[in-house]
Amino acid sequence: MEVKDFERIRMWQDIAVALLKKYVERFYNHKKHEYEEPYLEYVVLNESDPNFVNEYKTSIDISQQKWIDKITELKSKLEDGSFSEEWKFGNFTALDFSRHQYQPLIYFKNNDVVKVSPVPLNEGERDFITDLKQHYLNATAFYEDKELYVLRNQSKGKGVGFFEAGNFYPDFIVWLVVAGKQYVTFIDPKGLSRIHGFDDPKISFCRKIKEIEARIADPGVILNSFIVSNTRQADLAWWVKGDDADKAFANNHVLFQLEAKETYIGDIFNYVVNANAS
Repeated sequence: MEVKDFERIRMWQDIAVALLKKYVERFYNHKKHEYEEPYLEYVVLNESDPNFVNEYKTSIDISQQKWIDKITELKSKLEDGSFSEEWKFGNFTALDFSRHQYQPLIYFKNNDVVKVSPVPLNEGERDFITDLKQHYLNATAFYEDKELYVLRNQSKGKGVGFFEAGNFYPDFIVWLVVAGKQYVTFIDPKGLSRIHGFDDPKISFCRKIKEIEARIADPGVILNSFIVSNTRQADLAWWVKGDDADKAFANNHVLFQLEAKETYIGDIFNYVVNANAS
């Protein structure tokens, strides 16, 4: 048989190579996880951890003098210590939250004029930090006997990832220290429109992480995981609505950022402390 369409052959060859590469990567990571699993341990976070950002880098079109001037202004504020609260210019926001382990956090919708590295917060991540800050400032009685710390988790290669959840890198690590116990909670603000059920690895990780906690076997460390959805519950096509909807989502550690804006942070902390009270 004469082959006439070589472009189609190349296309299928590229697909086959891509699938093979993905399989080899997953097989390697699986074996790596099997090897590393017995050596899991809880270690002290120090300043050399790659999750700490020492500087942001911006690339600005030379013709955009207003942007150059404003970013220079922000740089000066950070250097002389006058930066506080938040700083805005256009769709660029520098956020200050004293409980985050470095300042500032950057929210910015990248455009062709300005590029920022590391990758800025997206809208859901920005809203989570803002909501957490407001809860910290307003719920003074709750935090009276507690210490709060938060750190943005970097992506692959730098941050804390979990092979068990499909190589999941939750966006934030939150520590609540109560009476000598560290409640370490991994929180990932994300849209759920592309997730199709509670068996998704990122959602079911709330159960898997308790297995990790058991393997670490440190009574002073309690681990939890939550998804903070910036998709409204009513917009989830995969969910069959019913009277038990709220309970089902709560049992799978899914909270809704828009519907429960004033309460979801408190719900997370009340759960991690009370569910593990001894």
